[in-house]
Amino acid sequence: MLVMGLFMDDEGLPISIESFPGNTLDCNTFKPAISKSIDGLDYARFIMISDRGMCNYQNVYHLLDQNNGYILAKSLRKSAADEQEWAYSDEGFIQANKDFKYKSRIKKRIVKDENGQKRTITENVIVYWSRKFYERDLHENASFLETLEKILKNPKGFRITDIQERRMRQFFKGDILNSETGEVVESSKLRALLDKEKLEEFKKHFGFYQIITSEINMPPLEVIEKYHGLSRIEDQFRVMKSNLETRPVYVRTREHIEAHLLICLIALTMIRMIQCKICRSGLVPKSDDVILWSMGLPAYRIQKALNKWKVELLADDLYRFTELDDPDLKLILDAFSIKIPAKLLHKTDLKSQIKNINMDI
Repeated sequence: MLVMGLFMDDEGLPISIESFPGNTLDCNTFKPAISKSIDGLDYARFIMISDRGMCNYQNVYHLLDQNNGYILAKSLRKSAADEQEWAYSDEGFIQANKDFKYKSRIKKRIVKDENGQKRTITENVIVYWSRKFYERDLHENASFLETLEKILKNPKGFRITDIQERRMRQFFKGDILNSETGEVVESSKLRALLDKEKLEEFKKHFGFYQIITSEINMPPLEVIEKYHGLSRIEDQFRVMKSNLETRPVYVRTREHIEAHLLICLIALTMIRMIQCKICRSGLVPKSDDVILWSMGLPAYRIQKALNKWKVELLADDLYRFTELDDPDLKLILDAFSIKIPAKLLHKTDLKSQIKNINMDI
């Protein structure tokens, strides 16, 4: 099993890729990967944007010590009780619209750096509630919550498996937990065990999200917008694992694995260059939510269109381009201002076509 770490810039262009054994925690991949691939590059200060898997203050201080910044998600469920109390309190929220509200505060923390030394860190903590996220959480937990509600109303009508019992365990009152476990838990014993307060506590998290950042002067809405850009980066990661078949890896040695990942990285870079060119060409309408990287042509359609594009050798050493009427291929060619004449071509004409392609993005 293999864990991959991928660095991209804010346009989704890959910078580097690293691999780790499959049992490596996400937070433990960060420092070796960034030390090997990023720290030595000649660049201006950057802001690292990542999900909650990297929320580790040893990693944070590694960034700060290199004069860089961070925008990271942090789990509210795992935050301290006083932090949760502030986050869920109605006080201080700014209602941007009926479907979105947010608030922020500057907080000092005493944490340990990567050398185990206690240091004080100042960061901006931003919490927001989104109806879109709330409905997503409801949808993801609908079946489970519905089962709990039915058990509360009619416990005799249900028989649940040991697997279901384990998931429900967080809502059991520990002082009267039934020790009679087996493949099937007797439903008649569940009503007394289910803790409605814990269930309501679980549901109150729905729709809320927390972000921490070193950028204390950056407006909260700008921080949230930059963090949401991470989803587009993750979309490119999915492209690698699906369309480009980065995983599963069918080679075993370190050298072969790195060669395989490098080929996939080059392929992803080519797709991103094409997508950037299309986005900037003005040939497709802009999205209301900034320009999406996959706008106009997702990766799988680019891959399919380019696989169709071939040159046929005809009689008398003449050549012909195929599939020029394919709409996706036409969009790609138009974005790069590549004009293919509808005629038979000699080999010298083909070389001229290649020479005139502008790959600037």
